[in-house]
Amino acid sequence: MLAAACGKGAEKQKAPPPEITGLAAVPVSAEVVVGANVEKLSASPLVKKAVEQLFLREGPFATKWAHVRDACKLDLLTQVKYVMLALGPAPAGKPMGTGPVLMVATGGLPEADLASCVRSMVGKGGGSLTVKSLADRSLYHVKDGNQEMYFAYGAPQTVVMSSNEAFVTEALGSGPKVATSPAMKPLLALANQNAPLWSAGKLPKQLETGLVDVTGGKLSAGPAGYVGLIDPTTGMVVEVGGLMATPADAKTIESMAKSELGLLVAATQLKQLGGIVNKLTARTDGAVVRLRLELSTEDINTLLSVLDPPAKAAQSPPPTP
Repeated sequence: MLAAACGKGAEKQKAPPPEITGLAAVPVSAEVVVGANVEKLSASPLVKKAVEQLFLREGPFATKWAHVRDACKLDLLTQVKYVMLALGPAPAGKPMGTGPVLMVATGGLPEADLASCVRSMVGKGGGSLTVKSLADRSLYHVKDGNQEMYFAYGAPQTVVMSSNEAFVTEALGSGPKVATSPAMKPLLALANQNAPLWSAGKLPKQLETGLVDVTGGKLSAGPAGYVGLIDPTTGMVVEVGGLMATPADAKTIESMAKSELGLLVAATQLKQLGGIVNKLTARTDGAVVRLRLELSTEDINTLLSVLDPPAKAAQSPPPTP
């Protein structure tokens, strides 16, 4: 009896599962990682306008969004603070980019509220939501027609989801994570993870070998991976970098980029875009080569006016004599 009582006491005092969030929820097998600071992005005038246009053009999307907001009492743009996407390895024989996608969302999304919302949404179309245990967590399985989704909470404020059950299981397991990956670790260190939108990842083998061919064999090897960022908070900043095998390879790419940029500036002068293209710069830092474009709000307005000019007013036909 004493042993049984002790056992019951131990069950009551059982510690909750460890919290897993951010990069700690991205499996070591991930090949590409994208981070989005929703708070910073939603404050951007450009992003706000893009969201408005999306709602206007995509009626079904706007309807589903309204249901989430009204019926589920969830405002994703204000409650979600950070989203991380990870691309897993492609199936055997398939090209890179066809692997499973994992999303890690952090913010004010209570587990009970999200589960209730999903259940109400899929229930209307004859779908289902089932739950099973996953290492002291609840793993939810959503099925709606031919579509499936799995999600579980790594922490009270972090939900992990994917259409691939094994990827979610790996994300919430105790195995190694992407920050320890020999290929991804140096790329993650180079990425500006404080940017509103950033990414780091491997590149397809075809691109690696193709770049060597394009340079006429001037490179000792193709890039080991890339890093990038987009910052639309004031104007627009876009940067893409490549981790080369050697500093000499990085200098080769920088030299070629600057040569091509000179030709591009000359070619765009007639379209009044020479000044904008001239803001595209190339630089190296050791074995890393980066291309960067910084545009002001005025630059963006100029670019949009050239790419999408306002429609001319229809002219009235001449009067009949």
